[in-house]
Amino acid sequence: MQKAVQPMISIATAYRTGELPMFKIVRFPKKLNPFFAGLDQKFHWDHFEYFRLLVLLMAFSWGKRTVSNLYRHLDSDNHSHRTRFNNFLTVERNDLAELLKNKAYFTLMELGLQGGDVAYLILDDSKKEKRGKKMDGVSWIYDPTTGRKIRGHQYVTAILHFKGFEIPFGIKLYTNKSNAKSLDIEFKKSTDQAAELIDSFESPVAGVKVIVLYDSYYLCKTVINTCNKKGFFFASTLKSNRNLFRRGHKTKSKKLGSKLFKTQRKKHLTITKESGAASYDYVDAGWMDVSSAGRLHVLFSRKKGEGKILGIVTNDPNLSPKEIIAAYDKRWNIEVFFKDAKQCLGLGQYQNVPYGAAVTHLHLVCFAHALLTHVAIERRREKGKKSKHTENMSIGMLQNELRRIVWDDLTKHLEKFSTGNAVIKELAKLLVAA
Repeated sequence: MQKAVQPMISIATAYRTGELPMFKIVRFPKKLNPFFAGLDQKFHWDHFEYFRLLVLLMAFSWGKRTVSNLYRHLDSDNHSHRTRFNNFLTVERNDLAELLKNKAYFTLMELGLQGGDVAYLILDDSKKEKRGKKMDGVSWIYDPTTGRKIRGHQYVTAILHFKGFEIPFGIKLYTNKSNAKSLDIEFKKSTDQAAELIDSFESPVAGVKVIVLYDSYYLCKTVINTCNKKGFFFASTLKSNRNLFRRGHKTKSKKLGSKLFKTQRKKHLTITKESGAASYDYVDAGWMDVSSAGRLHVLFSRKKGEGKILGIVTNDPNLSPKEIIAAYDKRWNIEVFFKDAKQCLGLGQYQNVPYGAAVTHLHLVCFAHALLTHVAIERRREKGKKSKHTENMSIGMLQNELRRIVWDDLTKHLEKFSTGNAVIKELAKLLVAA
């Protein structure tokens, strides 16, 4: 075994510096068992094993998150055939939406949620172009990021923001009326799906203030009424052509914002964030009637260096103008979530035809993100670790930390081999070909 020490040290050093080729997973690391504790009771037969391995692979792997590519990172001698994992995606046997919601509650409790705290529930949608001609639920949709129509899928998503962490809460795959009819599922507008996500949130601790954040598209009666029914506050932006009623006169949001910025003295606010400071000029327009939304607190703000004046509204009577801007600024976290989920975790990289397989894939990505959050929380608990070091960790850094956990488990597996040559031979077998 002595001859294997130097090669093992060299390989470990190379891996930690990012120079080692990807290696295969031999067994599930015991260190990750707490994240999946209790979830096994919600699965039949051996489906829980496929579930937790797919979640780990989503968070661990490089490349596309298709089943064929993910399976390359498993030691096939110790795991079921690839088709079993594909069947897990295509045949719906569990309620992953409910499991994800419960995992979000558990994460809030891990972070020390208590009465009097403020939790932000953030909603938005994201689009993904899909080339599959026979893929269920695909339709032509407008993508504001590219300014063109794309043929693909749209995901209505809710995350929680608490103590610097983004926690996936729910995700729904939107489909239009014609696709819903052909798939024999109930058609729901994206605003209805957003309202359902809001309605399903129940704080695990009493006395928590919930502020729902969304953009101007979701500022409608359906979403507002759901927030009011739940006793939640909300903050949103205004479309430029939204009707406002001020002192008995009707005006447009854009027109009023421009007028107030010209005629009233502007105030200033600087928000310090991990990515740097953001400065805003703003004018408080006070409480007024907003068409179809009721009486809301309206203010107009403009980010320093930008020309666009943004109208922001809330139903929270206790927030000052500065607090309103600071609260709505947290909506940007869902954009970060989408970016990380697409670039690092493979959101939308499924190739299966069935609608249910796409829904399962979306939830597995959310669980992978939640697993990385769990890794960050565990790091913070380690002796001598300060919270700022974990909260600043990017998804990419957390993936490397997860890979280190799997690597440490692999080295323990290699300890059972009696000679250095056997170790090297086994390790060579477990490296993933480039």
